Amino acid sequence: MAYWAVILGLYVSLAVGASLVPPAWLHMPALFAHLGSVIVGLGAAVVLEFTGLLWIADRRSLGDLRMNERLISIVAWIGILGLLASGAFLHPNLSDPKTIVKMLAVLLVAMNGVAMTRLTDELGRLPAQVPFRSIPRSLKVWCVWSAVVSQTGWWTAVILGMLNTASH
Repeated sequence: MAYWAVILGLYVSLAVGASLVPPAWLHMPALFAHLGSVIVGLGAAVVLEFTGLLWIADRRSLGDLRMNERLISIVAWIGILGLLASGAFLHPNLSDPKTIVKMLAVLLVAMNGVAMTRLTDELGRLPAQVPFRSIPRSLKVWCVWSAVVSQTGWWTAVILGMLNTASH
């Protein structure tokens, strides 16, 4: 259900953005909210994945990572929801390939966030003090893959959003 909610949220955001031409006075507040949402979402992802990197390096425990994940994932979802809500009022140019790729990057980040809830459940079954090197190989790959997908998606969206904004 969560995957469908993400798709529906992106669809509604794009449909509103494509059909509604917001008044000029709304552009700057919407852009501010959009940039704030990027900062919140990307910042949360960076902190979470950095905590995971510290666990990999044996500098933090899995328990620390799980505690941070419970707090930080909420912040990341606030960032994603803020992007969808504010983006609807920025009248995205859906004929621009950069916009399409940016929207796909946002979709990828959100879908990865949903998938990470399952990963979190799997990690929750392990002892809080288990080192990264001792977990099953499949979980190691899943952890690293999720972090790479997250960072790639977020930074792609940020860079393309910056290029789109700079070209207007």
